[in-house]
Amino acid sequence: MIDQLHLEDWAWQVAADVYRLNLFCHITGETVSRRSAVSEEDLTEAIRVNFTQVNDAAYREMVKLATDAALEAYDRVVSRNIRAARTGWTH
Repeated sequence: MIDQLHLEDWAWQVAADVYRLNLFCHITGETVSRRSAVSEEDLTEAIRVNFTQVNDAAYREMVKLATDAALEAYDRVVSRNIRAARTGWTH
Protein backbone atom coordinates (compact mmCIF):
# COMPACT_ATOMS: atom_id res chain seq x y z
CA MET A 1 0.00 0.00 0.00
CA ILE A 2 2.86 2.41 0.79
CA ASP A 3 4.35 1.82 -2.68
CA GLN A 4 0.98 2.63 -4.23
CA LEU A 5 0.80 5.92 -2.30
CA HIS A 6 4.31 6.86 -3.40
CA LEU A 7 3.44 6.01 -7.00
CA GLU A 8 0.31 8.14 -6.87
CA ASP A 9 2.17 11.07 -5.30
CA TRP A 10 4.92 10.76 -7.89
CA ALA A 11 2.42 10.52 -10.75
CA TRP A 12 0.62 13.65 -9.54
CA GLN A 13 3.96 15.47 -9.29
CA VAL A 14 4.79 14.50 -12.87
CA ALA A 15 1.34 15.68 -13.95
CA ALA A 16 1.80 19.01 -12.16
CA ASP A 17 5.21 19.49 -13.81
CA VAL A 18 3.71 18.73 -17.23
CA TYR A 19 0.84 21.15 -16.56
CA ARG A 20 3.16 24.01 -15.59
CA LEU A 21 5.46 23.39 -18.54
CA ASN A 22 2.64 23.19 -21.07
CA LEU A 23 0.74 26.21 -19.78
CA PHE A 24 3.95 28.25 -19.61
CA CYS A 25 4.84 27.36 -23.19
CA HIS A 26 1.32 28.14 -24.46
CA ILE A 27 1.36 31.52 -22.71
CA THR A 28 4.87 32.54 -23.74
CA GLY A 29 4.96 30.94 -27.16
CA GLU A 30 8.06 28.92 -26.31
CA THR A 31 8.34 25.35 -27.48
CA VAL A 32 8.27 22.58 -24.91
CA SER A 33 11.51 21.14 -26.28
CA ARG A 34 13.44 24.26 -25.24
CA ARG A 35 12.60 23.82 -21.54
CA SER A 36 12.80 20.87 -19.22
CA ALA A 37 10.90 22.37 -16.29
CA VAL A 38 9.01 25.45 -15.15
CA SER A 39 8.76 26.59 -11.56
CA GLU A 40 5.61 27.98 -9.96
CA GLU A 41 7.33 31.37 -9.92
CA ASP A 42 8.14 31.19 -13.65
CA LEU A 43 4.54 30.31 -14.47
CA THR A 44 3.15 33.01 -12.20
CA GLU A 45 5.39 35.62 -13.83
CA ALA A 46 4.49 34.45 -17.34
CA ILE A 47 0.79 34.70 -16.51
CA ARG A 48 1.25 38.15 -14.97
CA VAL A 49 3.23 39.48 -17.93
CA ASN A 50 1.24 37.88 -20.75
CA PHE A 51 -2.29 37.63 -19.39
CA THR A 52 -3.41 40.99 -20.81
CA GLN A 53 -2.28 39.86 -24.28
CA VAL A 54 -4.55 36.80 -24.25
CA ASN A 55 -8.34 36.87 -24.36
CA ASP A 56 -10.41 34.77 -21.97
CA ALA A 57 -11.34 32.13 -24.53
CA ALA A 58 -7.71 31.63 -25.58
CA TYR A 59 -6.58 31.41 -21.96
CA ARG A 60 -9.28 28.83 -21.17
CA GLU A 61 -8.14 26.80 -24.18
CA MET A 62 -4.53 26.98 -22.97
CA VAL A 63 -5.56 25.75 -19.53
CA LYS A 64 -7.60 22.93 -21.10
CA LEU A 65 -4.68 21.82 -23.29
CA ALA A 66 -2.28 21.92 -20.34
CA THR A 67 -4.75 19.99 -18.18
CA ASP A 68 -5.24 17.36 -20.88
CA ALA A 69 -1.47 16.94 -21.22
CA ALA A 70 -1.09 16.63 -17.44
CA LEU A 71 -3.82 14.00 -17.16
CA GLU A 72 -2.32 12.05 -20.05
CA ALA A 73 1.09 12.15 -18.33
CA TYR A 74 -0.51 10.91 -15.08
CA ASP A 75 -2.21 8.05 -16.91
CA ARG A 76 1.02 7.05 -18.67
CA VAL A 77 3.05 7.06 -15.45
CA VAL A 78 0.49 4.97 -13.58
CA SER A 79 -0.10 2.56 -16.48
CA ARG A 80 3.61 2.04 -17.10
CA ASN A 81 4.26 1.32 -13.44
CA ILE A 82 1.31 -1.03 -13.14
CA ARG A 83 2.52 -2.98 -16.18
CA ALA A 84 6.05 -3.10 -14.74
CA ALA A 85 4.72 -4.31 -11.39
CA ARG A 86 2.63 -7.03 -13.03
CA THR A 87 5.59 -8.17 -15.08
CA GLY A 88 7.68 -8.38 -11.94
CA TRP A 89 4.98 -10.30 -10.09
CA THR A 90 4.61 -12.94 -12.78
CA HIS A 91 8.31 -13.89 -12.87
